[in-house]
Parts: sequence; structure tokens; C-alpha cells
Amino acid sequence: MIKQLTKQENKIAELISFGYSEKEIAAQLFIATSTVHTHAKNIRKKIDARSAVDVTRFYILQNPVKFFLSMFFLVVQSFMIATTSDYDMRKPRNQKTARKTVRVRRNELT
Repeated sequence: MIKQLTKQENKIAELISFGYSEKEIAAQLFIATSTVHTHAKNIRKKIDARSAVDVTRFYILQNPVKFFLSMFFLVVQSFMIATTSDYDMRKPRNQKTARKTVRVRRNELT
């Protein structure tokens, strides 16, 4: 893992690189948002980063195996989505709701 960061800072850097906000990180780690903010500030200071993008770049360069593994699964998932054309992900509509919608449309046309 990242040597110059503490264990907690490393975990927070990982969550920042996954795109979580400070509130979401605080909820996941069961700590205060101000604590996450302080850790993020210390991380940026230690690695000389200006933003979350720099933290993400640093984390990816320090952990290339995790990065390429996640990219592999992203490509597989994208391939599955692209090749499956007849699968409907939406929730089935309630018959009563569907009838009401049809009646409203008919009333609007007349």
C-alpha cells in the first residue's frame, strides 16, 4: 500500500479515488465528516496534491493491480451491457397504474 500515508489516510485516499464524497466516506467509516476532511487535507499535503483528481492519480499509480482489475471488470460489464439488447432493467408496471395512464392519454386526445 501507500507507505507515506497512515492506514486510515490510505483507506480514505482509496475511497476518494473511487469518487465518494466526504459525507459518504464518513458514513462508510463511521467517523465524523470533519475527521474525513482533516484526513483528506493531510493526504493532499503529504502527496502535494491540489484536488481529488491528484489523490486519485497518486492512488492509482501506487496500486496498479487494483486499478487494472477494476478496469477489467468495467470492460466486461460494458461488453455485457452492449451485447444484451432485449433485457429490460425497468421495474414491471402495475396494471392499475398502466390503465390509469392509458385513460389519461385518451382523455387528453379527445
